[in-house]
Amino acid sequence: MLALTNTIDRIALCFCLFVAFSGSAGAQTSPQAGQTGSGISLAPARIEMEMRPGTEATVVVDLDYHAAENSQPVRIVASLNDWTLNRNGEVEFQKANTLPNSASGWLIYSPAETTVTPGNVHSIRVTISVPKDATPGDHLSALIVEQRPDTIKLIQNRRQMVVRYRMAAVFYIKVGQLTRRGSLENLHAEASADSVRLIPTLKNQGNSAIRPVASAQITNAAGQIVAEAAENESLPVLAGSELAKPLTIEKALAPGVYNIKYRVDFQDGSRPTEGVTDLVVGNAAANASSARGDAKPAKP
Repeated sequence: MLALTNTIDRIALCFCLFVAFSGSAGAQTSPQAGQTGSGISLAPARIEMEMRPGTEATVVVDLDYHAAENSQPVRIVASLNDWTLNRNGEVEFQKANTLPNSASGWLIYSPAETTVTPGNVHSIRVTISVPKDATPGDHLSALIVEQRPDTIKLIQNRRQMVVRYRMAAVFYIKVGQLTRRGSLENLHAEASADSVRLIPTLKNQGNSAIRPVASAQITNAAGQIVAEAAENESLPVLAGSELAKPLTIEKALAPGVYNIKYRVDFQDGSRPTEGVTDLVVGNAAANASSARGDAKPAKP
């Protein structure tokens, strides 16, 4: 999608990258219904496939150009990148075939370049060929779709801002003997004027991603619940990695000592785990956090 506005003297090129890590996976879905305004979307945005070494499969990624009236066709180009999630839960892209668990060399896609017209769905076929000597575990890649720079028309002597969309469909190719083993390594808590910030450190020692489901509860010295976070699925913890993404609970706490309980189900076949830490909220100076880091199995 192009958006030209009379707002700045220089031209700013903004990349908007949409990557989905939740929702229905492993099955092809149609572009989102009921969308309004202009934009380009990919569906599915996440593809998970369990495959054996030496096998091949083909999937279709649909590109939907839903545009406002009088929008013009756009030239797009596709490419492959490796990707990962860093410890803070931020997605990072690297050149294809550079990360140890890359599947980019296994993917062939067509077309590599095409013109998309408003109101139409365009399909990109992706064939995955798993080598016979592929190692067990998750192998990752991303199909990147973006607008070609030479299709951006600039108007001379006019202030403009150019917005160019860059999208990704992420692939998890799961090979052979998959293992998932999650653990809660640490739990830290800190309070601000109007919220409590929990930082659990989650670790996956398996070779396949896990998607933990977690909840949290804050009780005061009398054992009364003063705040909580409902059970919710977190970002995935990739194979052999750690995730320490903060969880914020919007709640102003009065001075005192509080108990924090963080409960997580790694959905790896093991029992849920409960981490406990104390939070001391002071009167004046800084808020103190006494993190015992005593992650322990939850009570049945």
